[in-house]
Amino acid sequence: MWKPIHLDFILGRYEPFDKRVIVVLIGWIFLITGTIWFSLNNLPSDWIDPGGNKNELLKIFILNPSMIIGLLLLFWFGFEWSFIVVFLSMFIIGVFSSLDPFWAILFGLSFTFTLSIYAIVYHCLNFSYHLRSVSSVVLYVGTSFVASTASSLGTFIWSLEHDLNASETIYMWKGWWSGSCLQTIFIIAPILYICSPALEKWKEKTFEFPEKKEVSAKWIYSTVILITVVISVFIFSGDYLAKKRIAEQIHTMKTLTSEAILSSIESFGIITWVSIWIVFCVGIGAVFVITSWNNELKKNVEERTRSLTIAEDRLKESLLEKETLLNEIHHRVKNNLAVVIALLDLQRMKNTDPGIRKVLDDAKSRIKSMGFVHETLYQTEDFANVEFSEYLDRLCHSLEAT
Repeated sequence: MWKPIHLDFILGRYEPFDKRVIVVLIGWIFLITGTIWFSLNNLPSDWIDPGGNKNELLKIFILNPSMIIGLLLLFWFGFEWSFIVVFLSMFIIGVFSSLDPFWAILFGLSFTFTLSIYAIVYHCLNFSYHLRSVSSVVLYVGTSFVASTASSLGTFIWSLEHDLNASETIYMWKGWWSGSCLQTIFIIAPILYICSPALEKWKEKTFEFPEKKEVSAKWIYSTVILITVVISVFIFSGDYLAKKRIAEQIHTMKTLTSEAILSSIESFGIITWVSIWIVFCVGIGAVFVITSWNNELKKNVEERTRSLTIAEDRLKESLLEKETLLNEIHHRVKNNLAVVIALLDLQRMKNTDPGIRKVLDDAKSRIKSMGFVHETLYQTEDFANVEFSEYLDRLCHSLEAT
């Protein structure tokens, strides 16, 4: 199961100068700095040149250090640990690649989109990321494919901002999503398989895990809405950049060739179809999650109902035993009172002293009264409403008999 240790939980749970907090934060900052430095130093020299070596360009997607570190941090520690590493690295790369700050932000968010999809899937579904079973491997590969396709939306921000034609955009897009997918399957998956069990044991010894919140329908719907909003931002951004590109050519009085128009239209068309594909996958995933969530709720309800039924049966059995015991006690009390009355009668018959006989008669009357009270009580089912009139009737009949 995915057991993230959230950054706010560690900072709130432990003291700021706790050894565990210091080691984790220093290591995290070191990873951020090292990842940014390594990413910048391994960029191809013709990164922003449309005519550059495309094979060198695609290496950044097949072996992207920020995504490798980010995904490992996501599975081992949590979303926020990985988000900051990946976003800062790719945002700085975007700025160094002559992207405007706004488009650099979208460029960085396109990579973090991958992290979001992994986090949502493994938060909703109770699958292990250790990849020890066929079902966990299938889930990981399927999620990797969808997440890589989602992150490739950044291709179109890049291509429209750097005036790539349609063929170059498609080439870069295919390299982006396929390289990212291959990276997660052939590089990250083996690391997770080998290192995750040992790291989980270390986490259990070192930290306390926060209580996992239950997945609610509200959470699922809000997540689907958020993903739709993010995809809409990429669609409208691509539309804006395509129109801007055509407008700039008109403004500079260049000949607006059919190739330039088709390039912008085809790039936007690819964005649209990729976005539709992602929305479709998200919709299918949401239906699957809601179905599994409902099945899990049904299973929990059945288990709790079964537990309540067992508890009710045990309670009924216990009440029956107590009722039998109480009836036996009432019976013995009644017999004991009868024995006492009989002893008083015998004592009265042996004594001729009027004073003693009067005392014995008074004692007998009191014990009879107690017997009437006891009989009235144990024959009454509702002790809040005792029929006092029955007691008075029995007492009057007893007085008449004497």
